[in-house]
Amino acid sequence: MKLLYTLLALLLTFAASAQQNPQYSQYIFNSMAINPAYTGSKKVLNFNAFHRSQWASVEGAPTTSSLLIDGLVANDKLGLGLDISRDKIGPLTHFSAYANLAVRVPLSEQATLSFGAAPGFVQRSLNGAELGIIDDPSIPTGTETALRPDIKLGLYFNTSRFYTGVSVSDLLQFKDDMELATNRHYFFTSGYVFDLGSSLKFKPSVLVKEDFNSPANVDLNAFLLIKEILWLGASYRTSMNLFNDKLSFDARNRTAVALIGEIQINRAFRLGYAYDVMVNDFRGVSTHEVSIGYYLFGKKDAPMLTPQYF
Repeated sequence: MKLLYTLLALLLTFAASAQQNPQYSQYIFNSMAINPAYTGSKKVLNFNAFHRSQWASVEGAPTTSSLLIDGLVANDKLGLGLDISRDKIGPLTHFSAYANLAVRVPLSEQATLSFGAAPGFVQRSLNGAELGIIDDPSIPTGTETALRPDIKLGLYFNTSRFYTGVSVSDLLQFKDDMELATNRHYFFTSGYVFDLGSSLKFKPSVLVKEDFNSPANVDLNAFLLIKEILWLGASYRTSMNLFNDKLSFDARNRTAVALIGEIQINRAFRLGYAYDVMVNDFRGVSTHEVSIGYYLFGKKDAPMLTPQYF
C-alpha cells in the first residue's frame, strides 16, 4: 500500500505541476478536442463521446471521459460546439466545459480558413480521503475544490485533401484556490490524404504538443482508409526538445505506440477503438480508448459536405 500511495502522490504532483490536458489517441477523428477552430468542420450536427482508461492495470491511473457536440449555423459560416470532459487521476478530478465558436472563411471552392475560440471553465477537486492517509495535516480529509475560467484559441485551414491547424489552451494564467499553477499548451497539427487506388487512401499526419516547460510530445500517425468505411492505423508517440535544448529527458520514458481503428457502421453511426502500449521500461502497461460518433443530418437526403478525411 505504501508503494501505491507513493505512486498516487507522484501522479498527483505531475498533474498539479504540469496541468496536462486530457490525452486522446483518437483526436484524429475529431480535432475539436484540441482545436476550437475545427468546430463545425463536418458540416452536420456531430456527436462524439470518448472514454480512455490509461495504464489500465495500475490502481489510481488516469481515466478520461469526454463529450463533443458541434454543428454549423448562419449559412455554414459559423460553427458552434460544446466540449465537456472529466479527467480523474488518483484523488484528483479535473472537470472542464467549453463553448466553442468558429468563424469559417471560404478562400476558394475547396479551401477554408477557420478562426476559433472556446471560453469555458475548469474545476479541480482533490479528495484526500482516497489516499487513505491519516494524521497528516498536509493531506485534506475531505474534498477541496477550485474553479477557474479559461479560454482556448485556434486557427484551422483545410482543402479537400490537406489540413493544418494551430491552437492554444489554458490561455488564462494564474494559480487557483488549490495553489495549482497552469501552463499554456500549444498544439500544431497537419496531415494529407493520398489515393492508393479506387478503394484505398493513405493519411499521414503529425501532432506536436508543447508547453515550453518540458519536452514536447510528438505523435506521428499513419492511417489507411478502406472503401470509405474502415480506418486502420497506428500512432508513434514520443518526446523531444524542439525549442529548448537545455531541458533534459529520456525519450524512452515517454514513448508509446497506439493501434487505432474506426468503422462507419452506417451513414450516421461510427465506432472507434485505440490500444496504446508503452514501449519503454513500462512494457506490459496498456491503455484502452473507445469512441462513439453520430451524425445527425438536417434533411433525410442531405449530403455530408465535409472534409471527409479529417
